[in-house]
Amino acid sequence: MMKEHELFAGGHRLAATTWGDVGNGQPTIVMMHGGLDCITTWKDLPQVLAEASGWPVLAYDRYGYGRSESLVGGREPSYRREEAGPVLGEVLRHFDIRQALMFGHSDGGAMAVLAAAAHPDLVFGVLACSPTIAIDQVMIDAMTGARRAFEHEGLRDKLKRHHGDNTEAMFWGWYEPWASPQALQWDMSAEIAAARCPVSVLFGNDDEYGWRSSAISLFRHGLMPLEVMALPGIGHHPQQRARGETIGMLQRLGRIGHSAPANDKE
Repeated sequence: MMKEHELFAGGHRLAATTWGDVGNGQPTIVMMHGGLDCITTWKDLPQVLAEASGWPVLAYDRYGYGRSESLVGGREPSYRREEAGPVLGEVLRHFDIRQALMFGHSDGGAMAVLAAAAHPDLVFGVLACSPTIAIDQVMIDAMTGARRAFEHEGLRDKLKRHHGDNTEAMFWGWYEPWASPQALQWDMSAEIAAARCPVSVLFGNDDEYGWRSSAISLFRHGLMPLEVMALPGIGHHPQQRARGETIGMLQRLGRIGHSAPANDKE
């Protein structure tokens, strides 16, 4: 059963959607969307994850995205830590989620790993698709392409279908922190080293935002049980383009990270 919600977290009004009976002390898959995304860009994936795992799913629009409150004043790179730490903590408390499997994509994939470090007693596993964990020149160059697509190639109109009046502030709030050379100073190695729950990561080998430096950072600093897969011929959205691998990774993670095994439905 799908249900829409509104809540306040981090001092802002946020929109959320749940699939199944979230709370009640049972494990819940908590989805963190990418830097230009929101609940609706997950498409049918939340329902698919709920069916494959047997667990309820929560997805929410972060501040400035989708149906949530509009962003005012731009962002600094530190927003990732704020979102994955105190804001996510408020969201989990609101829904009475005490066992979370974090499922994140891109920007949200990096936040899912940060969340494992920030909430070690609540997060029992992480599945990150194309997480932008280490910022390198490949990603900064790709941001130029994203800006061109937004200004001249129809991306603005495509995003408006999901974000409405939030679109302009949302795009620049994502673009500006990661498009400058200062973005290369982003470093979450301490949080990677602090994470203890199992972490599974799915990359596309043809990801335009790059993936190798993020994979290296995980291997170099991670002390947790770690699975990393890079799929040939797949770009930045393996959760949509490689559903079988995504579900398989989720089910393995459920068995390793939690005593209640995920259903063995492929």
